[in-house]
Amino acid sequence: MAPLARLSAFIQERFAPRGATGLDETTSLVESGWLDSFAIVELVAFLEREFQVILRDDDVVPANFETLGAIHRLLDRAAPR
Repeated sequence: MAPLARLSAFIQERFAPRGATGLDETTSLVESGWLDSFAIVELVAFLEREFQVILRDDDVVPANFETLGAIHRLLDRAAPR
C-alpha cells in the first residue's frame, strides 16, 4: 500500500469524527476535529513505527498535521531510523 494510502487508512480508522464522510489530501484534520493533541501523539508513534523515521520535537506542531499533504511532506523531511 502506498504511504499516503496507509496514512489515510490509519487516520480514518482511528480518528474519524462522527458523521465524517471522507478524507482527501486537503481535508483540514486539526481544524475540522479529526486530530487533537492526543491524536497527534498517537499519530507520531504510528508514523515513526510504520515509516521507520524519527520526528524531532520541533516537527510536532499542528501545522505539520493539518492535512494529509502536510503529513506527507513531514515524512519526506523526516530523518530515517
